[in-house]
Amino acid sequence: MRKIFIFLLSMLFLASCKKNTTKNYIIFSGSISDATTKNFRLIKKNSGTGILNITLADDGSFLDTLTTGTGHYIFTDSRNRADMYLTDGGEYNITANGKDFKGTSKLTGTDPDASNYLMTKISNIIKLRGDYAEFNKLNESDFIATQKKLNESYVNYLESFPNVPKEFEELEREELHYYHLLTLINYESLHQRYAEQPDFKVSEGFLKELEDVNFVNEEAYKLRGSYTKLVEKHFKNKVDELVENKGVDKYLAKLKVFGEIPNDFIKNSLIVSAANYDISYTDNIDKYYKAYRSVSTSTENDESITKKYEALKKLSRGQLSPIFTDYVNHAGGTSSLSDFEGKYVYIDVWATWCGPCLAEVPSLQKVEKQYHGKNIEFVSISIDTEKARDSWRKMVTDKELGGVQLIADKDWKSDFITAYQINGIPRFILIDPNGKIISSNAPRPSNSKLITLFNELGI
Repeated sequence: MRKIFIFLLSMLFLASCKKNTTKNYIIFSGSISDATTKNFRLIKKNSGTGILNITLADDGSFLDTLTTGTGHYIFTDSRNRADMYLTDGGEYNITANGKDFKGTSKLTGTDPDASNYLMTKISNIIKLRGDYAEFNKLNESDFIATQKKLNESYVNYLESFPNVPKEFEELEREELHYYHLLTLINYESLHQRYAEQPDFKVSEGFLKELEDVNFVNEEAYKLRGSYTKLVEKHFKNKVDELVENKGVDKYLAKLKVFGEIPNDFIKNSLIVSAANYDISYTDNIDKYYKAYRSVSTSTENDESITKKYEALKKLSRGQLSPIFTDYVNHAGGTSSLSDFEGKYVYIDVWATWCGPCLAEVPSLQKVEKQYHGKNIEFVSISIDTEKARDSWRKMVTDKELGGVQLIADKDWKSDFITAYQINGIPRFILIDPNGKIISSNAPRPSNSKLITLFNELGI
């Protein structure tokens, strides 16, 4: 009898252990028909290590096991994307057609509600809100009323998925709240743009809901969602105020405002993001670099920006310019920088898809006409990709673009482009008749400082 009792206890213990064991892996499978590539990635959002490379079989299927834990995942082939929420112990299957990935993506398996919500969230927001420009054109009172109803609708949509995990629901409610606040804080600048009212200001109290927001919540910032964008906008607004009220240089103003943020992670994140771009455009690179080093507390960021600073120093006035060789010329044949030796060369780096670049075209054409026959060559270098060359040729012809129209050999990766540390366009460069740099970041055609510079040089 005693042996039977011990046996029964042992069986109950084993059964209990089996029942309470939680699988620490996720089974993820799927089938993508008409896929444009066999290479996909499953990325765990906000995780530096949660990346799984997935290769489709010839029939478009795949089967993999994840050990990266419960969380928000992004399934992508770089052109297409599906967001999903996968939980430990779950088994999931995704199907889609590569020709309409977004419209056909469907996930089935263990508790798919959270994933199906994420996969349809943005399309639901767009459907409810309507045209983005028209929404932000609304007058203030109509905007407030509309946004209040929209925010309620977004929350109702989340609640229409009853089986989402509690942790996910709590995080998503926070995300929707911050998305609402982000919509409010963006309204003034977006209304100025879309309603074409550059002097528009929201009324006092419009941003009352933001008064109690903690803008230095590192944990929320690391989630890289609406809170992150809200923080960035909040501090950039402070930069604008400093520039407008104190006349501080806009690039140095960012370093000053960001440098005073009490949270090191958020501070350094905003500083390095600004410095990576601004250091290429500031008028005084030494002063900027010194200001950067005085506020940054990240050794890793400092190494990156120092490397960029040292590279940019080689582009200072009087240094020999990097060269380009045998770029395709719209007029036929190829052209190299050496072809313009003996003349000043004003270079416009642009692309057919770049709105700000195209906005400079009328001013550039005016300057070209003004300096026609002078000792200066106007050279435009497109960084459109190989596949967009026909679009480039057509635009140059249709818009009757003047000067020398060239296209770089390897778009952004072209030696000339990388040598000049160009990471944003339009970019204008001025080189003297001896091939030496006058300005690696010359004034735009729309800026009166360009003609002042030309006059100083006696062009």
